Amino acid sequence: MKISNFKFQISKQGFTLIEILIVISIIGILAVALTSSLNPIFQIKKGADGGRKNDLRQYQIALENYANNNSGVYPVSTAIVTAKSLCNTGSPPPLQSYMSGCVDDTKTPGNYKYISNSTGLIWVLWAQLDASSNQYWVICSIGKSGLWTSTSPPSSSNCPI
Repeated sequence: MKISNFKFQISKQGFTLIEILIVISIIGILAVALTSSLNPIFQIKKGADGGRKNDLRQYQIALENYANNNSGVYPVSTAIVTAKSLCNTGSPPPLQSYMSGCVDDTKTPGNYKYISNSTGLIWVLWAQLDASSNQYWVICSIGKSGLWTSTSPPSSSNCPI
């Protein structure tokens, strides 16, 4: 049996500590720059506003279905009420059978508002948005919907957009 002499070679390939630290520093700087440019808080607010727009769209569909079954007349409320009250107020509540569950703003309960004229022929539905101050998402019975900028919310059934 022959015993051979193995020589261990130390490899000089790889990275030095300083090279690794430089790469980590560059990655850190890029991460900070990217995070600050994306503004994550603003992005979260925009996401919540998208949910609000979707919720108001559900109410719009329920209101249209209600009017289709009631000779074109919408629920009458000449005072501003929460949209959710259309599902749980009245005898019977107007929208109870037109929505599987009446949604509400998870951050600001009661943020979805509704008003109609005295005949129930026109209405306005809105919610205040988070991403920008003094901005409301408005949906009107005449088919318009969009962003409305004002220091105060809509106060009548006339479409402000």
